[in-house]
Amino acid sequence: MTRRRGLPVALLGMAVSTVLTVTACSSGGGASTAGNGQGSGPTAAQLQNAQSLVSASTPEPAFVAPGPKFDPSKARGKTVYAIPVSASVPFNVYVGKYLTEALSKFDIKTVYYSTTGQSSQWVAGMNTAISQHAAAIDLIGLDPAALQPQIAAAKAAGIPVIVDHFLDTSHTDYAGYKDVAGIVGAPYNLAGQLEAAYAINDTKGSGTFLLVESPDLLSSTDVAVGIEAEFAKDCPSCHVVKVDVPFNDWSTRMQTAVSSALTRYPDTTYVLPVFDGMVQYVIPAITAAGKTDTVKLASYNATPFALDFLAKGNVVTMNLGESFSWLGYALADQTLRLMVGQPALSDEKVPVRVFTSANVSQTGNPPAINTGYGNAYLAGYQALWGLSG
Repeated sequence: MTRRRGLPVALLGMAVSTVLTVTACSSGGGASTAGNGQGSGPTAAQLQNAQSLVSASTPEPAFVAPGPKFDPSKARGKTVYAIPVSASVPFNVYVGKYLTEALSKFDIKTVYYSTTGQSSQWVAGMNTAISQHAAAIDLIGLDPAALQPQIAAAKAAGIPVIVDHFLDTSHTDYAGYKDVAGIVGAPYNLAGQLEAAYAINDTKGSGTFLLVESPDLLSSTDVAVGIEAEFAKDCPSCHVVKVDVPFNDWSTRMQTAVSSALTRYPDTTYVLPVFDGMVQYVIPAITAAGKTDTVKLASYNATPFALDFLAKGNVVTMNLGESFSWLGYALADQTLRLMVGQPALSDEKVPVRVFTSANVSQTGNPPAINTGYGNAYLAGYQALWGLSG
């Protein structure tokens, strides 16, 4: 059995050379299907619920305070280490950049310990931070289970370790979080709910929905849980088929797997890849099947290449993502709280934004990374930290 890994969504953007076996079966054979496709479809109230969920995340995000105002000035002049899962991933670079910007408002030095995704580098970064008496250590997109001895050593030295954007905000029972002082979770469940809600409302529940996932990734499972929860709530009779493709097989097997599913379920109306890094393998399958006019796609991450498909009206009808700069400030907020003895927050309330043909132009032409989210977080966090202007 493949071990389920905690590879974060942050690393998926660099895995464009990597899945597919369709494990979806009919309901009579150890099934990976949900619903029977034979019900009356969603009610008007359920369609309204789905539409309301999407509508709430479509405008430019507003800032919602994640916790009470506090005084971070006691942290002034200290040093924080930020260790990314890999510095070759834009997500990690942007979060590190804006973490550094936010902490600099209190003259805090941020040491961005560059890595290339090697566990030996993560260990070295942790050991260096501990030996240099860092005031806090931020792990960006990194599985804390890979660093349990080092995290325990940091805790013993009085250094809080914060894990950023690894699992869903609600997924707090992960064994790897032992000795971690704070978490800035990811909105994986919500992302899945939004993918499903958009597809339900767009099709009125008709046809088959292909849920493309990688069960060996904990983050993928968190998104899939959200997709299934939304179908259960607002379209329980919808026919949902899982297409399971291990992470390392994306480039070699995903197109074949999706093609097989499209052949087996010719009434497919939507494909829902949990992450939009999968889109480059899914669209060729839809194209080869001659279904670009009848099969649509909704996904998560708002990667520029996927947004470009949306902007050009090429199969993708919805994509959603988060502001990397907002995430950097959110990580700074959690870090500052722990540095001055405040309790960790359970949710930094970083919003997501849904992009459709109606607003994708706000991401740039062509779409650009980290664009289209506004900057409400700047004034919001400065107010929380007692800063003006």
